[in-house]
Amino acid sequence: MSSVSDFNPLAPETVECPYPFYAAMRREAPVYQVPGAGFFIVSRYQDIEKVLLDTETFTSKTGPGVRKEPSKEVMEILSQGWLPVDTLLTNDPPSHRRYRGLVNKAFTPRRVALLEPSIRTIANELVDAFIADGQVELVSQFAVPLPLTVIANALGVPSADQAHFKRWSDDAVAPLGGMITPEREIACAKSTVEFQRYFAAKLDERRTAPQDDMLTDLINARIEGETPLDTGEMLNILQQVLVAGNETTTSLIASAMLLLLHNPEQLATVGADHSRIPNCVEEALRSESPVQGLFRMTKVDTELGGVTIPAGSRLVLMYASGNRDDEKFPQADGFDACRANAKDHLAFGAGIHYCLGAALARLEAKVAFETLLGRLHNIRLAEDKNDYLHTPSFILRGLKALHLEFDQAAAA
Repeated sequence: MSSVSDFNPLAPETVECPYPFYAAMRREAPVYQVPGAGFFIVSRYQDIEKVLLDTETFTSKTGPGVRKEPSKEVMEILSQGWLPVDTLLTNDPPSHRRYRGLVNKAFTPRRVALLEPSIRTIANELVDAFIADGQVELVSQFAVPLPLTVIANALGVPSADQAHFKRWSDDAVAPLGGMITPEREIACAKSTVEFQRYFAAKLDERRTAPQDDMLTDLINARIEGETPLDTGEMLNILQQVLVAGNETTTSLIASAMLLLLHNPEQLATVGADHSRIPNCVEEALRSESPVQGLFRMTKVDTELGGVTIPAGSRLVLMYASGNRDDEKFPQADGFDACRANAKDHLAFGAGIHYCLGAALARLEAKVAFETLLGRLHNIRLAEDKNDYLHTPSFILRGLKALHLEFDQAAAA
């Protein structure tokens, strides 16, 4: 049995397969001060939940990535656009309430529900493109374009411009994991400015020519007694929406499919009864959390899990570890599409920062698997094509590729 001291949490081999490290932390050091890294890792479900719900002791006003602050050169590039604003992810009450209240106007249940027909159309069109081949690379041919197209359509972006979206999204999240070169970080900063200029122009268009889309919703969002969102605030929010609207859902679809294929009895159960798909999605979120964890910082000296933590310390709340805590989820390393408490996972966070797009992600994944399992028969892993490697990141987890084969499928 491995010990915490056997692992470097930022080493590529640990990031690729972090679960033995998480288990060692939960056993030996549930609040673990990483040597030389400048932060603590919180690994047990109960402790993570406690931090998420305590905004008096723990602040979200710390960068979401491994590095606390961008380099001087990166900041110089970012200054050519709109500098970062603490809106949703990196903000606290009371100002967080203003942003959340205004942004909720663009993510109403009605707005999300209205997207379902178009999500089904997109999913079926993607399957149409490869169904005759009897094989598919699920990530690039389905899991990426489905949520990317959905969020682009919701934002009212022309299809000709959607090619930029994946690059902007990838470049926004790449610095978070702490595993890219300084040169790549500079390229990502330039991409952020490009993204901002594009959407600043789109926002200007909506001010004079409103449309039935989220951009117009953000411009028109009003709460009595609060000022409307300005351009810089909307751009920061749109970047978060873009990333959360596709990167994490892509990872969810791919990992859920792999989990089902590694558990054929579960695949058979869900395939025979599509009413089990929503709970299967929750179990996939628990078992392979797309967001492995996010940071907080202590406002005051405090104690957590029997460990004294000084004020100003950074903590990463390792959702993916809490989601495999046997104290909360019996036999947590196993995948059970019928698990009774699967929805108690922390993959969407908790408290005031609970994921704004959770309902949309759930809807997209539900439609994705209703479509895939309904139209593809005898789905199986392609022999000699898969390496099952993940994009290197301490914060996000997603398969690079997933090659599948299937038999002749029924028509949609």
